[in-house]
Amino acid sequence: MDQIHNIAKNKIIILYYMQALDIPLTNPQITQFFLENNIIPYFELQQYLSELIDTKLVNFLEARDKYLYSISPTGTKVLELFEHRISSDLKQKIDNYAHKNRNRLRKESQITAEYKKLADRQYIITCRVMEEDMILLELKLNVTDSKQAKLICNNWLNRAPVVYKNIIATLTT
Repeated sequence: MDQIHNIAKNKIIILYYMQALDIPLTNPQITQFFLENNIIPYFELQQYLSELIDTKLVNFLEARDKYLYSISPTGTKVLELFEHRISSDLKQKIDNYAHKNRNRLRKESQITAEYKKLADRQYIITCRVMEEDMILLELKLNVTDSKQAKLICNNWLNRAPVVYKNIIATLTT
């Protein structure tokens, strides 16, 4: 029974890490943190990531040679229910790491969203998924207010893997 609780706790810790960073992450970006801090051994971490994807608690995007992970809306709900099982020291360690490394990790994963005002009640949003210098997907949207533009940009950073995967699947079937 202790082993089952430990497995569940480790999965919650992974979800917390993804939520704290609030960006799509590569496997090495996830693995590095957990191994450097001796939180979860490598093979267990890979198994947990696979199970989190299978149970739809984590979104997974495959784009050429790059794989990106992000917490799903269902994963966020599960985390809200069980976050209390993570020690405050570990939460603080994850939060500090996220604060210090979010921008660097975002640049590495290259999922971006930005908007600018074109005219009164007209904003253009540009959302991208990139691999190094190559644009894999660029989506431009026109909206009527800055609140909606900000919401779309924020949502893109977490949902780009799912959107990209769905577009590719839709256009190739």
